[in-house]
Amino acid sequence: MGRIHYFSNIDFLICELVRQAMTDIVVVGGGIVGASTCYYAKQRGATCTLIERDDVASHASGYAFGGLHPRLVATSDSEMTQFALTSFEEHRRLHDELESETEQESTWRPRTSISLAWNETEANLLQQLAVADSSSSEWLGAKQLLELEPRISSSALGGLMTNDSAEVDAKELTESLVRSSAPHFRSADVVGINCVNDRIEGVRTRNGEIIEGDSFVFAMGPWSNQAFEWLGLNCEVMPLKGQILRLKIAGPVFQHSFSTAGNYMSTKPDGLLWIGTTEEDVGFDETPTHYGRSTIMKVLQRMLPNSSNFSVVRQTACLRPITSDGELILGNVASTRNALVGTGGGRKGILYGPLMGKYLTDQALATARSETWSPLSPNRFVDTS
Repeated sequence: MGRIHYFSNIDFLICELVRQAMTDIVVVGGGIVGASTCYYAKQRGATCTLIERDDVASHASGYAFGGLHPRLVATSDSEMTQFALTSFEEHRRLHDELESETEQESTWRPRTSISLAWNETEANLLQQLAVADSSSSEWLGAKQLLELEPRISSSALGGLMTNDSAEVDAKELTESLVRSSAPHFRSADVVGINCVNDRIEGVRTRNGEIIEGDSFVFAMGPWSNQAFEWLGLNCEVMPLKGQILRLKIAGPVFQHSFSTAGNYMSTKPDGLLWIGTTEEDVGFDETPTHYGRSTIMKVLQRMLPNSSNFSVVRQTACLRPITSDGELILGNVASTRNALVGTGGGRKGILYGPLMGKYLTDQALATARSETWSPLSPNRFVDTS
C-alpha cells in the first residue's frame, strides 16, 4: 500500500504543477485585438499564450492607416459612437503608459483632421456636426480651407475641422504591445477546439498539438467565421479589402489629414503621403492590384488636382473584418463558459483594438464583469425562438 500511496502523491503533485503552469489566457490571433489582450492581461498579473499562424501584425494591423477619428463614426448616439469615443481616450491613456514603461517615444500624435464637402448636402451635414460638437469641431468655408492648405481643390465647398483626433503607426503599436506583454508565442494554425461539456480545454493546431489554458480569446479578424463555427455562433464576418498608396510628393508636408467620402490622405512621419482606401468584396485576396491603384489615384486627383510631381513608393492591401450589422462582436460566448471573441472593427479596427483587448481581458479574468458593452455581445446572434 505504501508504494501505491507514494506514486499517488507524485501524480497529484505533477497535476498540481501542470495546473499552476497552465496559461491564464490563450489568445488566437496576432493583430491589434490579440496584442492588446496580451498587454492588459500582463497588466493584471495574468499569463498569456499568443497563437498566430503567420506573424504579429502580418495582416490588417500591419498595413492599416492608423487614423483615430472617433467623432466621424456616426451622427447618432449609437453604441459604436460611444465605443469609438471611449476607445480614443484609451489610446490617449495607453500612449502615456507605454512611454512610461518602455522609455521610448510612442507613435501616437495628435492630428487635426478635415472632412471635405463637395456639394450642399455634404456641407449642410458637416455644418450640423460642427454645431453639435462645437467643443472640438469647426466648419471651414472654402476661403478658409484654401488659406489653410492652398493645394486642396478649389471645388471643395469647405470642410469640418476636428481637433480631437490622432494617428498611430498601427504596425509599431501592435508589435510594441506584444513586446511589452512578452506572451508565450506559438506559431501555429488553429483548426479546432477540444470541449468538455460547456468548457474549452484546449485548441487544436494543424500539426495535431493541443494548447491548453483557462480562458480562450478568439481575435481572428476576417477569419473569425472558423471560431464561430467551433463555438456554435450563428453570425458571420466578411473580409473587406482595402488598399493604400504611399507617395513621395513634391512640396511641404501636409499639416493636417484630409478625408472625403470614406477616403483619406495624410503625411506620415516617414515623410510619405499615405492615401486610400478602397472597399472591395473579393474574398480573401490580399494582393495589391491595378484597380486599387487607379481608384486611389482618382481620389488624389480630386483632392489635389494640381499635384503632378509625385511617385508611388509602395502599395499595400489588407483585409478588414466587417459584421453583418456593422457593429463589433465582442465578449463572452454564453454556450461556452471560458470562450470569448473580439472582431468586426472594420475600417476602425486600430481605433477600437486596445479597448476591445482590455474588455476581453477583464471578462476572461472576471476582474470586472462589466456589462457596459453587452449590446455588442456575440450572444445577440443566438436564436432564442
